[in-house]
Amino acid sequence: MELLNELEKLQSFFQTQNTKEFKKQIERLKNHFTSETDVKQMDAFIENMIKVEMTERDRVFNEIKLQAELLINKEIIPFSYIAKNYFKKSKSWLYQRLNGNNINGRPVHFTEKEIEIFNFAIQDISKQLGSIRIH
Repeated sequence: MELLNELEKLQSFFQTQNTKEFKKQIERLKNHFTSETDVKQMDAFIENMIKVEMTERDRVFNEIKLQAELLINKEIIPFSYIAKNYFKKSKSWLYQRLNGNNINGRPVHFTEKEIEIFNFAIQDISKQLGSIRIH
């Protein structure tokens, strides 16, 4: 029973949310790998696994929140203008990231820098519109 293989099994149960098998695997690991080094390795692996899962859940939550906000405001947000003037890209490029479309077999998302640019664009357009006055 090699620890790394067993931890990978544990991770697969975690990812598939198979709670019953996950708990069984934890018990097997605790009973079989008892050295201080093994215990530390298991703890680090599980901690990292949970951290990665939480990061992914945060990303998905933020993406859903963004999509909801944009859906509510889609009639007033000038997506093609933002794509062209802030990203120097097409409107379809922007929509692919907003919707998490698969490109070359992988879902595409905004990078941290692109999120900053998008937020800046929304704020900049808001300021520009707020400064317009009809006399």
